[in-house]
Amino acid sequence: MKKNLKILVLSAAFLCFAAHLSYGQGSRYTGTYIKAPVIQHVGKSNFVIEGLEFSNSEKDIIALYSCENVVIKNNKFSSSSKRGIYLDNCKNITIIDNWFENVHTALTAHNSQGVSFDYNDVKNVGGLLKNSDDTNNGFVVLFDKVNGAGNSVSYNVSENIFGESSPGDLINVNQSNGTSQSPIMIKGNWLRGGGPSPSGGGILIGDIGGAYQIAEDNILVDVGQYGIGIGGGHDMTLRNNKVFGKKQYFSNVGVSVCNWYEEHFGKSYNITVEKNIVNFIHNEGRLSNWWYSDNMEPIVGKSTNVYDGNLSASILPEQIFGRARIATEPTPVVPPVETPVETPVETPVETPVETPVETPVVPPVETPVETPVKLVLDPSIRIYIDWFNRICANCRGVISPSATMTVFTQNEQKILSIPVIGYHTTIGVRIPSGIYTVRVENGNRFQTKKIVIK
Repeated sequence: MKKNLKILVLSAAFLCFAAHLSYGQGSRYTGTYIKAPVIQHVGKSNFVIEGLEFSNSEKDIIALYSCENVVIKNNKFSSSSKRGIYLDNCKNITIIDNWFENVHTALTAHNSQGVSFDYNDVKNVGGLLKNSDDTNNGFVVLFDKVNGAGNSVSYNVSENIFGESSPGDLINVNQSNGTSQSPIMIKGNWLRGGGPSPSGGGILIGDIGGAYQIAEDNILVDVGQYGIGIGGGHDMTLRNNKVFGKKQYFSNVGVSVCNWYEEHFGKSYNITVEKNIVNFIHNEGRLSNWWYSDNMEPIVGKSTNVYDGNLSASILPEQIFGRARIATEPTPVVPPVETPVETPVETPVETPVETPVETPVVPPVETPVETPVKLVLDPSIRIYIDWFNRICANCRGVISPSATMTVFTQNEQKILSIPVIGYHTTIGVRIPSGIYTVRVENGNRFQTKKIVIK
C-alpha cells in the first residue's frame, strides 16, 4: 500500500472559509461517558452506539461485520494497540462526534459503502515505534475498497505529537471508488503532526487506483514526508487545500501526484490539482512544494497552485481540539421572539411526533418568505445555510432518538429526510438550486424555515 515517494482562495474568500472552520471542526460532544467493554456485531442493522468510553483494549474496540444503518456517536476511545473502529462488508455507517486518543488507527473501513467519518477528534495514532525499521504505522482513517455513494472523511481534527505517535498516512483512500454524482469526499479536515515514516504523510487519495475522489478545503501542518497527494486512479481532484511543512529529517514534498501502480492498474486520467496554497521545505533545506509525474499528465489546474512564503504553522490555531465547544457561533439568523423562553417545550406538545406534516401548531403558515421570524416554534432549534451552501441545523439540549431534518419542495413534496444525531447536523448531499421548506423535529420540539439554495 505504500511507496518510496508519496505523497483557498485568498483574501475575502479565504476569510469566509476560515470563519466557518473556527467553529466547525472536530467533535462537538460535551456530555459524559459510560465505561463499556469492546463491541462486536455480525449481520446486525439499525442501531446506535452512543455515549460510551472504551480504554486499554488489545482488540479492535468496535468491530462490525456485515452490518447496516449504524450510527456511532459521542463515544471516547483511548489506549488501544488496535483499531478504534473496524468495518468489514458494512453499509451506511455514520461515525460522528467521537474522541480517539492513543489508538493504533481510529477507523479502518474495508469492503464497505456509505461510510461517513465526520466531526471527530483524533490524537496520537500508531503508538511508539519499536525501532527504526518498524513500519506498523497507524492511520486516522483508512478507506480500503470502500465504494459507492455517500462516503466521507470531513471536518475532523487530528494532531500527532512527535515522539508520542507513529502515523503513516493520516487519511488514506485505497482502491476505493466513489461515483460521478457522489465522489468520496475528504473535506475541511484540520491535520497537524506526522512522521517519521519515510513514506507517510497527510492525505493520499487514489492509492493503488480507484476513482471519483476529492480532497478539498483541508489544512495540513507538518504532517510527514509529504503533505497531500494522488497515488493513481482516475477522476481525482485536489483543490483549495493549504499545506505547510517545515524542514524535518523525513520531509520531502508538499504536493505529490504520481501513478505508482500504472503497470498493474492502468493509466490515470481526469486529474485535477488546483488552487492549493503550499509552503513546504525539503529535508535538505530547499523549497519542495510540488512534484507532478509525467504519467499523470495532463493535469488540470496546475497553474492555479500558489507558493506563499508567508504560509506558516499558524494557519492552524494553537488549540485545535474542542474549538467547536468553546467558540462563539455566528449570530443566529432568527432571534427568539414571540415564543416564551420559560416554556418553549410545551408549545407543540399535543402534536404527535409521528405525524409532523399534520401538526396543527402552524398558525403562521401564511407568513411570506420575507418574514421567516414568524415561523419560529422553538428557539432551541436553528436552521441555516453554511458557508458551503449546505442546509444545517443546530439543536440545543437533549437529542431525541427519532429527531429528523426533512426537506420539502415548494409543492410540499419531500425530497429527503435524515436523522438529527447531535447538536450540529448537515445535509451533505448537493441539492439543486431553488426554494425549499426545511422542518426539524426533536421530540416535541419543532422548527421550520424557508431556505434558498443558490
